[in-house]
This record gives sequence, structure tokens and C-alpha cells, in this order.
Amino acid sequence: MIRVGLVLAALGALPGAVAAQQGNGTPAGVVAPPADSIGPFERPDGAALRAGTTTYRLTLQRNGQSTPLGTRTVDVSASQLGGVQVWVIAERREGTVVPTSDSLWLARTELAPERWVASIDRTKMAASFSKDSMFGAIQSYEGRSSFSSAVAPGAFITPGMTERIVELLPLQVGYHALASLLLLDAGTPRTLPAELIVEREERVHIGTRDVDAWVVLLRAGAIEERLWVSKSDRRVVRTEQRGASGVLVGEVL
Repeated sequence: MIRVGLVLAALGALPGAVAAQQGNGTPAGVVAPPADSIGPFERPDGAALRAGTTTYRLTLQRNGQSTPLGTRTVDVSASQLGGVQVWVIAERREGTVVPTSDSLWLARTELAPERWVASIDRTKMAASFSKDSMFGAIQSYEGRSSFSSAVAPGAFITPGMTERIVELLPLQVGYHALASLLLLDAGTPRTLPAELIVEREERVHIGTRDVDAWVVLLRAGAIEERLWVSKSDRRVVRTEQRGASGVLVGEVL
């Protein structure tokens, strides 16, 4: 979903293709950085991404009350774009007043964005990417407008992309990397500097089971989102974002 203002409208992240790991295991071919290290974020090898579908139950928590907000589904599949093999990360929200959906095409190994289409109710957006730029158009009841913007290398484009990539990282307490986050704010794209930090390890209750997870903080200015990544299968099982209206929580079904 399009990230607008302080809301990551889709709230979820990437089901990558990594073999199940136990404990603090690191994906094959990736060297985990030492604790408390910091450096620029580098996308992992896209060959490790996993095709599959993940669905999250969304709730808004405020003043001790929990309000259901439907579900968010993230689907990862292999496809082709212009005769080249790519990954497609498609998201949709259902059970809400305003339906939303988006699809992001990523280069198969580099995981660089190639194409992005999204809709929020009757507003539709389509964009293409070059190595360091983004070009697109938005169609709404107010008419049609176009945009272009520089995009930082390695930027996180959608929540689905973010989650799936985080699942592939060499997570351990103390992991800290500098990243960037793309916002599409009132039709104008901009990239914010961001941080990825593994804050702690935690046992979290999901549905009817307890899950041992890393808690990963994605922070960009006033935006903060936390992702709980299961240690056993490197899967984002919970997301949490605080905003003016409360805490938006997504838990895997």
C-alpha cells in the first residue's frame, strides 16, 4: 500500500524465501555483522526469496479497546516483466471501508524495484523505476497528475517489500543498518533516511501459540514500525505502528 504521512497503509512485510532457521541462524552465504555495528543497508540476494501468501489480521488498539480493521494479504510470486524474470509482491486490504491494493515488481536477484501499481478506492497510481529515479502518474476524481523523483538506492518501497527483505537479513541483537524509506505524500514521492535496528529478542503470543522472535525497528523521522520476525522460520508474524489514532497491529493468521 502507499505509505502516506505517518501511516504505512499496508502494515506488513516480506515473506522471503529462506530455508527454516533455528535460533540465531544466518542465511547461507550471508555474514552477520558484529553486534552494535552500523553501516549502509544492502539488499540481500533475491534468490532466497520465498513464493507464498501471508495474511495478517489488522486491529487498531486504543485506550484498552481493540477495533478490527479487516485483513491484509501479501502474495509473493515469480513472474516476468519485459521477458526478464522478476518477483511480484502483491498486497491487498479487505474488510475495510476503502479497499486498497498494490503490486510491486522487483528484479529477481537484486530486488531492485522495476514497476509499481497501486489503488486506494478510486485513486490509482502507476510508476516505473530506473537505477536512481521514479516516474509515474496518479489518476483520481480530481484528475490526472504525473511525478518524477530521485529514489535512494536500496529504498524500501512498500510494506510488503520491507517485510520480505527483513526476513532475509542476518538478524541478531545489535544489528543496525542505515536504510531509506519511500513516501508518496499527496502525490509527491520523497525518500526519508531510515534505520533498521534489532532491538531485542522476545517471546510473543500469536493466535494460540508462543513464538520466539527478533523485534526489528524501522525508524524514519517520526515514523516508527516494529516487526516481529520468528526465529524458527524467519517470518514476520506481527507488525506494529503507532499513530495519532492508536496502535495499528497486524498478526499473522
